[in-house]
Amino acid sequence: MEALETQGFFEAVYDDVSSETLEELFGPVLKELFGVPLDVKMIMNHSDMPYEAYAPRRPGCNFESLKVDDASSDSSLSNFVALLWPPNGNPHFCEVVGTYIGKIRELETMMRMMVVEALGVEKEWESLEKSVVYELRMTEYDAPENQETMVAMSTHLDINIITILRQQKGQGLEILTKDGKQLFAPPNSFSVIAGESLKAWSNGRVSTPPHRVKMLNNEKRHTIQFRSHFKNGCIIQAPEKLVDQDYPQVYKPYKYPDYVKFLFSKDGWVLNKWAENADTLKAYCGVEGENDGMMKA
Repeated sequence: MEALETQGFFEAVYDDVSSETLEELFGPVLKELFGVPLDVKMIMNHSDMPYEAYAPRRPGCNFESLKVDDASSDSSLSNFVALLWPPNGNPHFCEVVGTYIGKIRELETMMRMMVVEALGVEKEWESLEKSVVYELRMTEYDAPENQETMVAMSTHLDINIITILRQQKGQGLEILTKDGKQLFAPPNSFSVIAGESLKAWSNGRVSTPPHRVKMLNNEKRHTIQFRSHFKNGCIIQAPEKLVDQDYPQVYKPYKYPDYVKFLFSKDGWVLNKWAENADTLKAYCGVEGENDGMMKA
C-alpha cells in the first residue's frame, strides 16, 4: 500500500499465470488477433464513447488496440471473437485469453482488497465490489514515428481504478516517479498502476503516476492491460470514513463515463494537451479547483 500512496505503482510477482499461457498469448494469439483485416476490426466500434473497442493507428500514433468489455464475462469474450472470426469464432483464442483474464482478475481483486484494508474501510468492500467492471485491452506498437525521442505514446494518467499491465520480452512502459525520474518498468512482470478513479475514491490518499511508452528499438511490441473501473451508472466518491478535518474532501462525486467524455471534449483535450502536468481530474471535479464549473451534473 505504501507504494501506491507514494508512487502510485509497483511491480507484482505473480506466478499463477503460467509461462505456457504467456508464451501462447504473446505469441500466436496476439499475432492472429492483429492480423485480422482492418475492415473487420472497425466493425467493433459501435459506441459513442471515445477510445472504445478498436483504436486504429492514426497520424502520430504508431499503435492499434482492441478491447474486450466486461472482460470477466464469458459471453463478452465469445461475442468479441464472434465479430472478429465469423461464423465459428475462435475457441483457442477464448481458451487462452479467458485463462489469462481469470488469473489476472484474482490479482486485481487482491490488490483492491489490500487498498481497502489499508485504508480501514473494509465495510465498503461489498459496495465497491458490486460497482466494479473489467476490461482487457491488447495493444500492438510499430516503430515510433519520432525516431529521436522513440516515444510511442505520450505521457498520460490512467483514469480507471487499477491497471495491471504485462509487457513481454522488452521494455517500453516508462513511469515518472515523484522525484522526477523516468523509470522503465521491467519486462516479464506485472505492473500495477493506480488510476484516477482510485485516487478519487481514496480521497487523494493514493497517487496516480504519469507514464508513457518509449520504445528501445523498432521491433513490434505487444502489451496487455487488464483494467478495473466503475460501472457507468455508479457515483465515484470517497467513503465518509475517509473524509474528515485532517483529510477534507478533495473531489466532488462524478461518474466515470462523464469524465471520459470531458477528457475528449474541447475543454479537456486543450487542458490535457497544452498544460504541462495538468490535473484534469481536479479541473473536472476538484473541490478547490478554479475550474469546478467544468463539472457535468
